[in-house]
Amino acid sequence: MPVFRSFYAVFALLLSLTVMPAHASTALQDLSQRLQAMQSFQASFTQITAQAGKRPDVGVTGVLSAQRPGQFRWEVKQPYEQIIASDGTDLRIYDPDLMQMTVRAIGNDVGQTPALLFTGDHKAIAEQFEVKRIQQSQNVRFVLTPKSNEAMFDSLTLSFKGKEPIGMVLSDGVGQTTEITFFNVKMNPKLPASLFMLTPPKGTDIIEE
Repeated sequence: MPVFRSFYAVFALLLSLTVMPAHASTALQDLSQRLQAMQSFQASFTQITAQAGKRPDVGVTGVLSAQRPGQFRWEVKQPYEQIIASDGTDLRIYDPDLMQMTVRAIGNDVGQTPALLFTGDHKAIAEQFEVKRIQQSQNVRFVLTPKSNEAMFDSLTLSFKGKEPIGMVLSDGVGQTTEITFFNVKMNPKLPASLFMLTPPKGTDIIEE
């Protein structure tokens, strides 16, 4: 499964974080407070995946929309079309070219489904990751390292400029790195519930997992 599909969970944990308890690490507390300010989020994105010793893949572009509680839409526009969406109940992956939609339950393991970072809860981050904070001039990076050996990636880095998320990088154990850059960022926009309800055209093959 392409790496970008795993992001349906990074955006589901980060959008519903609550204030961290007093004993939380400084990095974890800082990350939580930044995410706490986001009730909703929308941005265009570019994604490039590179393998050590090989040329990077053709860039993927699209739009990400996310909203508490547990709603998100990851819409790929180029070089092909694909929509990954959840209304908080289940996950739907729609491939227009194949006229196929896969429906699956949403778990709470961020290591397996990183997009949960935007709409899950803070306990999942504390239980599943070690968090490190790196200050770079006006930008701040948070490096999340999974505690489980079964995670899909070795590290996930989330970058902020001020209060706005500007990018994310996932690295795995076989030398593959996926870099996502956000632009045209909108913090707390009003997003209609219909945006997260994915109903495919008549004749689409539905696969339930």
